[in-house]
Amino acid sequence: MKTHQIHHSTILIGIFLLLITTTGYTQKFIIPDSLQEKTIDDIEELIRKYSSDSIKVVFFSNTLLAKAKQEFDTLGLAKGYFQVSFNDLKNLPKRIAYLDSSIAVSNTLSSKTYPVLSYINRAGTYKQSGNYNKALDDYLIALSLTDKDNNNLYYDIKHNIGILKLEIGEYKEAKDIFIDVLAYEDENNINGSEHLTTVLGLTNAYRNLNQIDSASYYTKAGIKESIRDSLNIYHLFVLTEGINLYSSKQYKASFDSINKSISFIEKYESHNMGVIVDGYLHLSKIYKEQGDTEMSLKSLRKIDWYYENTNYRSIEMRKGYELLIDHYKSIDDKNKQLYYINKLFDVDSTLNINYKNLNKKITKEYDTPQLLEEKQNLITVLEQKEKTATIKFSIAVLIVIILIIFFTGVYYKNLQYKKRYKEIMHPKNEKEIIDNPVSIKNASDPKTIEIPDDIVTGILERLTLFEEKKGFLSRNITIASLAKKLNTNSKYLSKIINIYKQKRFSLYINHLRVTYVIDKLKEDPKFRLYSIKAIAREIGYNNDRAFSKAFYQKTGVYPSYFIKQLEKEK
Repeated sequence: MKTHQIHHSTILIGIFLLLITTTGYTQKFIIPDSLQEKTIDDIEELIRKYSSDSIKVVFFSNTLLAKAKQEFDTLGLAKGYFQVSFNDLKNLPKRIAYLDSSIAVSNTLSSKTYPVLSYINRAGTYKQSGNYNKALDDYLIALSLTDKDNNNLYYDIKHNIGILKLEIGEYKEAKDIFIDVLAYEDENNINGSEHLTTVLGLTNAYRNLNQIDSASYYTKAGIKESIRDSLNIYHLFVLTEGINLYSSKQYKASFDSINKSISFIEKYESHNMGVIVDGYLHLSKIYKEQGDTEMSLKSLRKIDWYYENTNYRSIEMRKGYELLIDHYKSIDDKNKQLYYINKLFDVDSTLNINYKNLNKKITKEYDTPQLLEEKQNLITVLEQKEKTATIKFSIAVLIVIILIIFFTGVYYKNLQYKKRYKEIMHPKNEKEIIDNPVSIKNASDPKTIEIPDDIVTGILERLTLFEEKKGFLSRNITIASLAKKLNTNSKYLSKIINIYKQKRFSLYINHLRVTYVIDKLKEDPKFRLYSIKAIAREIGYNNDRAFSKAFYQKTGVYPSYFIKQLEKEK
């Protein structure tokens, strides 16, 4: 709030700026004996005297209210409620309640100070809470109750109305108000920070009306005067001139001015959130002009930080979210688009509630119907993407499971192959006899197979000779052809092989061939260089498929694997 130092009312307004953080008045407050004889005016004087000591100010404010209640002093009550409203600046509802009480008890008074001061401070509190409609109403009531003879207070209120009009986008009305206030200040030789805040307000009004030359004229005048008077206001002017320079497309000079001042303002003038947000908005635009997308986004995220961490909402904040939506739309990030659209809706709802005639005052790239349509489209697309992603995820999981099963099978199959290979290479017995002939003594009774004992013995002897001479390597060998060679018949030979060799004839031949080829492959490196087909023909098979099948049935591995492992070992 802007103030003028003229009498005790202006000092009370100044107290509003003190950052007091302590507990407020309670009805149990007891006036100490040392202050019992003090009048209300005396206690007010103590508040003024110790205005820089927040603890004492709280104590004397509570004393003032208790004293007024004790003496049934209506004006004292108005002053007391007014004073204790500053005891807890962060508790806005409590402050408003105290100011309500101050207004209620002073409405019938003929005082030039109350309830005007209470209306002014309640307006400031409403503004701080974001309720611009009620703030404007209170300022207008305060203005109507102020005697124009009390010029300083009257123009002080007008100044605050101008600031409020500026923030809600009513730039033409704000400009007219600031011109009126500035004329009064020039006429009465009012200088210093009070005058500079009026110049700054007029500058921003001209800038938002796109009257850049007028804005720059007052900005430069403000910079020249403020560098001697107030460092804080100086930086506000520098930042404002940076924004003016942006409008003139002088991007480098604009960047230097904004960048030079914004960190100082954030540190020492953090309550000026409108200026800070506007500064970051223009920094983002400058970075975008320079092609630095990352820094442009960083500036916009600072605006988002103020959205998340304060109650402040403004037209500039809205423009920042429009830029964020545009960026994420350009890179097709629908989740971020939807995220910032929801925030833009929140800013809009606050602006529409708190700002009068807002929709008439700003140009929106994204109007509510368009936003709603875009939001619904994004939700539809994201839901479809989610369904598609779920399906893809399910398919991916299924494929992974299949691959796991497959590779697990391959892994265990390889383990089995290795185990079987070792068993082939290192049999438990010194020499594995695959087809141990069953001893005649232990064999079934010849009478059981209905073949005379001497015939059985003769055939077994001739089979042994057949095996020693590698007769099984002959191609196209059959039970009939072998029976003829052994001077017997197929029936006898088949029965004897089944009983004494414990195999069918074809399996008997296959096992003899496989046993032979295993030994051959172990002993003869050149033989291992043969193709599977050549090896098959070498040991009596007509094709490699029959050989591989027989080899696998006998050993549990395929000949190609067995040869490969042999080569690795050798």
